[in-house]
Amino acid sequence: MFSPDDFHPLPLPRPDEHAAAAQAEADTLLAAAKADAREIRETAAAEAQGLRTRVLASANGEADQIREAANAETAKRQKRDDNLDTWSARAVIAGAVGLTASGEFELARMVGFDGGVAWLLPLVIDVYVIQAFRRHRDVMQAIGLTIAANVIYHLADAGLFGVDPGHDGKTDPKWWLIAIVASVASLILWRMHTITAPAKAKREPSQRRSDRQQATAAVPVLATAPRQEAPAKLAPVVPPVGDNAPAKSDRQNERQNATSGAAKKATEAPAKKTAAVAKKAPAKLRQKPAAEKAPRRSMAEWVALAEPIFHAEFKRLKRNPTASEFADAISQAGHGRPSDSSAKNIRTEILDRIDLPALND
Repeated sequence: MFSPDDFHPLPLPRPDEHAAAAQAEADTLLAAAKADAREIRETAAAEAQGLRTRVLASANGEADQIREAANAETAKRQKRDDNLDTWSARAVIAGAVGLTASGEFELARMVGFDGGVAWLLPLVIDVYVIQAFRRHRDVMQAIGLTIAANVIYHLADAGLFGVDPGHDGKTDPKWWLIAIVASVASLILWRMHTITAPAKAKREPSQRRSDRQQATAAVPVLATAPRQEAPAKLAPVVPPVGDNAPAKSDRQNERQNATSGAAKKATEAPAKKTAAVAKKAPAKLRQKPAAEKAPRRSMAEWVALAEPIFHAEFKRLKRNPTASEFADAISQAGHGRPSDSSAKNIRTEILDRIDLPALND
């Protein structure tokens, strides 16, 4: 039999150990849940990105196919329209040339041209019209010429304009109608030369300005040329004295003196001008270069920069430097030259802030 002493109670865990174990287990589960959630999120994002890429690629491919098909259809339609426009224009030109050429041919026959050369009149007129359309020049003149030729022929053929009734029942053209028709070919020749000649190269305004500047720049070069020696003065002609000397009136003497004076001034003027230019030229070379302008600074910055310069000038001059001397000293120190008024204000500010340095005798 068992006695009560044979039973030993099991040790119970302490509350703090139980809580720590539960917390550790919870942390482990939470970390595992976060890892699973991160993995799921990354997988979903990758799948979504891949799906987006595939959908965009498919959509772009379909859009490109639709765009290419639309471009091909547009090009096909444009080509068809261009062909229609081209052949329509050709058909209109052919019909117009045929209609107008007949009237022009008959007009040439009416004014007396032989049938072997009368066809040249419609030829030159129609070629002129085609060139006018191609070059977009003389279009109205060319069309007006064809209209006038056909209208004149049909009115003349009906006996309403430019003709006289003949003896045999036929009409005879008037002299001015013959002259007009005979001059048409020459006028067309002139206009064809005008519209087919290559355009002349126009000089640009800048080129003309450059040429004018070069011409102007050449004038001082001539003015500063070495001075030429004035031509030797001719000895005055002494009139013969005696009974054989021709008598001169006072007016002739005045005219001679005026002529010699004008010649003398004309000879001396270029020499004086050249000498004046030669004297002015070295003066420009002797001009001193302008001092570098001081940058803008505040008064505190000027005082900090110019205070040692003021002390040095005061010791060198053994007196207070003037505004101009102080500005020159600042410029020589490499800070730029301020104006005399600015230098005066800087000097006043320095004297208000510090005492004058002592001079060593």
